[in-house]
Amino acid sequence: MASRWREREFKRPSSWRQSLLFNSLLLLLPIMAARVITGAYTSDIATDPMSLDARTETRTQIERQLSELTGPKGNERAFWAGRIEQTLTERDFSAARGYLLAAPMMLDKQDAAAVKAAADAEQAGTKDQRMARAALLFLPDETRASYQRAIAPPPVPADPNASTDTSTETPTEEPTEPTSTDITATPTPTAEPFSGQRSFFLLGDTADLTRRSQRWLAGERVDGLQLRLRALGLMMQDKDSDEARAFVSAASVLRAAHRAGRLNDRFERYLTGRVDDALPEESLRAELATSFEPVMTTAERSETIIAAYENAIQPEALDRLARDMIIIARLAELTSSSGAMTLVEQASTPEDMRRALLVTEAGGERSVALAREIGPKVLDLAQIGAKWTGNLIFQVMALMALVMALIWTTLSALTQAETVRHRKS
Repeated sequence: MASRWREREFKRPSSWRQSLLFNSLLLLLPIMAARVITGAYTSDIATDPMSLDARTETRTQIERQLSELTGPKGNERAFWAGRIEQTLTERDFSAARGYLLAAPMMLDKQDAAAVKAAADAEQAGTKDQRMARAALLFLPDETRASYQRAIAPPPVPADPNASTDTSTETPTEEPTEPTSTDITATPTPTAEPFSGQRSFFLLGDTADLTRRSQRWLAGERVDGLQLRLRALGLMMQDKDSDEARAFVSAASVLRAAHRAGRLNDRFERYLTGRVDDALPEESLRAELATSFEPVMTTAERSETIIAAYENAIQPEALDRLARDMIIIARLAELTSSSGAMTLVEQASTPEDMRRALLVTEAGGERSVALAREIGPKVLDLAQIGAKWTGNLIFQVMALMALVMALIWTTLSALTQAETVRHRKS
């Protein structure tokens, strides 16, 4: 009797219960995975990359990365000062200020505590301004003097209409150049360092655009991307809106970065595609050819050429391009034009640009210093991903349990089938 029972049992390779469990797990697995993904990427930190949570998490990552850039033990201050001196030599003032702001993370514990105490003792200016002025105290005299000369405002030109009668002038003291040990020689507390160096204009004028357009139309060696960025910027500069001003600033940054060969190849292809969509080459050539036909004065020709570019614009494609330009302009606003170039240089996709914006929003000019140190890895510091809540953790655990149950069911069925084949043999 027992022998017949064992024979029936081992002739049955699997039960209907195992099949039902296996198929149920297969159905539940994608459902649970979809819930986890939805819960992870619909949180505030994911849907709003510029949210407070995203910036806070990113700032933590930035500070952690900066703390790993310290020099050899006992030489932290010399290492930090050397970085600032190098950036001043290269006239990368945005990165220099980034290293100053990173002083609490890059110096040893004693110096870091002293910098924080000096910053907290001041009242005027933003937190970053107070931190930069406090960090200046820890630089060698020569480096500090170089920094102060770099941030000094440009001299105010004399008023040609001012009276030359010296008899009525109030005598004033002759200003002297601040010494390297005079910390009060820094700009006024409410002034932002490098405020006069934060942007540059590299678009030229309409007459230059006209000459280059004629050469481009004639097939001469003229960079089409540079030409169209110049034209778009010149068209936007006459519009009185924040978006137009942002476009002009971004166009200058991109032209400078492209001319210097600092754009990632993949990002350059993406940018070229965006510009081609906004100003298609075929329709632009047709418009320009029509504009160059009649004889007219230089001023009239320039107006006609601008009108030709405007006629060739594709509005929807221009709106898409403008969204990217606003991000670049914001990078320049938070750092400087040269700082924005350093950050754009690290990007290869539009997603990278959003990450660069988040890193810069969270770290300011610290992001420029980090970009010099770690390159494109600086974009990995942006915390745009999921926010780990208790509910999300529970869902992930449930998903792992489903995967383990599916694996167990599969192994159980295979083991049982193998046992049956072994008994039959």
